[in-house]
Amino acid sequence: MMRFAKQARIAWAFVLMLAFAAPLTAQNGDQPDEQQIPVEMTKPLIERDPYDLVTVVSSKDGKPLRIMSINEPAFRAGGTERGGHITVELADMPGRKFQIAWRDVLAYQPFPQLLVDEAKKNLSDKNFDLAFRYLQRLNDEYAGYPGTERLLEELLVQNALERFQARALDEALGMLEEAKRKFPKKSGMDKSIESVGLRLVQKEIDDRQWQSARKLIDRFESVYGDQFADSIRKWRADLARRAQQQIDRAKQQIAKQEYRAALEATNLALAIDPTIPLGKEQLEELIRRYPQVRIATLATGDAMPPHGTLTWSGRRNKRLIYRDLTEIVGYGPEGGEYISPFGSVIRPVDRFELSIVLRDRLTPVTGFDLSRQLQDPASRQDEILAELTPLIEKIAVREIRQVDLRLRLPHVRPEALLGFVPRKGDVSQFPIPPNGPYRPITVQEDGQYFVPEKDSGLAANRPPSEIQLIPFGTTSDAMLALEAGDVHMVDRLDPATAVRLSVETPEDLVLDHYRAPTLHVLVPNLNNPHLKNRDFRRGLLYGINRQEILQSRLLGGKELDGCRLVSAPIPNGVSPDDPVSYGYDLSIAPRSYEPQMSIALQKLAEIKLREDAEENNQALVPLSKLVIGHPDSEVSRQTCLAIVQYYKRLGLPCELKTVSPEVTDPAAVEVDLLYVEVQIAEPLVDVPRMFDRYIPLVHQTQYFQLALRQIGQSRSWQDVRERFWSLHRLAHDDLLILPLFQLQDYFVYRRSLGGVGYQPMTLFQQVERWDLAPAWDVAKN
Repeated sequence: MMRFAKQARIAWAFVLMLAFAAPLTAQNGDQPDEQQIPVEMTKPLIERDPYDLVTVVSSKDGKPLRIMSINEPAFRAGGTERGGHITVELADMPGRKFQIAWRDVLAYQPFPQLLVDEAKKNLSDKNFDLAFRYLQRLNDEYAGYPGTERLLEELLVQNALERFQARALDEALGMLEEAKRKFPKKSGMDKSIESVGLRLVQKEIDDRQWQSARKLIDRFESVYGDQFADSIRKWRADLARRAQQQIDRAKQQIAKQEYRAALEATNLALAIDPTIPLGKEQLEELIRRYPQVRIATLATGDAMPPHGTLTWSGRRNKRLIYRDLTEIVGYGPEGGEYISPFGSVIRPVDRFELSIVLRDRLTPVTGFDLSRQLQDPASRQDEILAELTPLIEKIAVREIRQVDLRLRLPHVRPEALLGFVPRKGDVSQFPIPPNGPYRPITVQEDGQYFVPEKDSGLAANRPPSEIQLIPFGTTSDAMLALEAGDVHMVDRLDPATAVRLSVETPEDLVLDHYRAPTLHVLVPNLNNPHLKNRDFRRGLLYGINRQEILQSRLLGGKELDGCRLVSAPIPNGVSPDDPVSYGYDLSIAPRSYEPQMSIALQKLAEIKLREDAEENNQALVPLSKLVIGHPDSEVSRQTCLAIVQYYKRLGLPCELKTVSPEVTDPAAVEVDLLYVEVQIAEPLVDVPRMFDRYIPLVHQTQYFQLALRQIGQSRSWQDVRERFWSLHRLAHDDLLILPLFQLQDYFVYRRSLGGVGYQPMTLFQQVERWDLAPAWDVAKN
């Protein structure tokens, strides 16, 4: 027996010599120690395959050996009653097994103990996240291992203390409550929870987070009962006192007829304490006196846009500031349908003559004022009138309120040319003075605020006494505000949210879309030699995966009618038979994503530019980066971020710059590409205006200018379609404006807001008829 033991010890010594031979050889040879370390050992312990450590009497320098984990329960549990021999397999020599006597083992560390030790070390270093990962693995693979529960308890308490000291009170409270749930017998836990809870509620009150504070108070009352009784009574009394102060303040403002301030104070009182006596009754009365409509907007735009604006946000706000002689309200079989807020327009069959009949009660402008405005040379500064006055052959005023016009050429839709502001007196004043129902006011809060003009003639029983456009960064944030009752409407949804709501709209909300689609385009800075080159512009368009941006990033992989790629900046409508799509040629397919073609065209453009520079004895300035200017809207931000990534893959460094949506000249704001959201309501007049507005004549070819003129000279709708198709081909080939895609924009509002209308052209198309129901609005709040 002694002979067998002696042979076993000799064999084990031989194994140890083999185990330590490789490191010693590495030290004496050319290769450094680190190259002999097994790949598995370079990983953090948390990521390694299980192994145990054993130290035997013959281990060199007392270094432990890695062995495959021993599965015998007595060993895995860390028992001390061990005897006889144990069969081991070196982790670095898989398949080779050896026997050693337990009396030769100086130390044995099973893998779970290694995890416990590492968790303790990370806990001591306050690396709580990594310590939790070790405990999580212990729980998953070695449930019930001694010391694990105690370590978890210590982790939760220490992490809670660290979060408390970092003023992350909500996180500290959550960890303490988890510790109490797992270790209910731990002493002092209730007192710690109460201390953190008191501070957290007070912090929410001090930060004016009233809803959060109330929810915490309610939860403490339901979970801890009498333990928080005194504090709960104190908190509720404090909130009631603050709410009553605001109610009293509101009553003082009502006495002064300062209803805006009174409404603000009453809303604040109900936010602090919804149970305040007579609070909702006072709010309902204030809404009757001062109906305030709050709108969450994803694209604020300019509060005072230019009259000739074509942008989505500009046309929305323009309707508040200006009223035109004729306004488009929808589409019929042949182009747009128009109304006149000042009277009526009579159009004979021959299309040469036109009569404008004004109503006394709607406008102080007479037929003589209108006639003088149409003939005054100053009208040429008005970009709308500049298109109409050259077509007028004769003007006659009848019965003061009627103006008869005879045109030099027949026009298929002359009402589209009458979208100007009728003015009285001096018509040479520019910018055009507002004549709309609302005017902007300046307040301290973020956003845009509009109040009625005194002589606006609002027709509704309770028209909005104030309209607020409150900016939000994302649709999700705006929808949360809508669901909470903080706003009445979200003026523009991202396409993915619109898809979701179109499937199932909450009962208290109304989902609708604007009648005219929005075109998203890039206007190049044609003063830049590279962007002036048509091949370079084509390369830029080929380098953007527009379909991926639209389908994956904006639509979330879903389908939405009216959202599609376009081959030119001309609206395609929701369907092929949509009247607004009369100018779109379906036979011209949008350019696909071809990065190789993009690179080739860029190289071709570089060669051409270099040759031109050498002919003119000039040095070609290389294009170091592209600067893309975009409005501060959700869709433009998402799209431009994607465009930057695609251009970087092509070796084109980019940077983004936020600019006003009403910028028409990229060079003026020092950008190379200008992202524009254009709303083309009547293609017959808006498409030529778009090119005139964004592309200077010097950069338009004679053929392109001729095509634009011929559209306005069309004598029939067949002529309009054929000439538009010619323009479509030129726009597709020249790429003076790079088309991205078309979106059908949706909006959503609460049912308490009536009179919005069905599928309006712009948000405020029927703003004079908006009617806020006080009782319903109060109930939602």
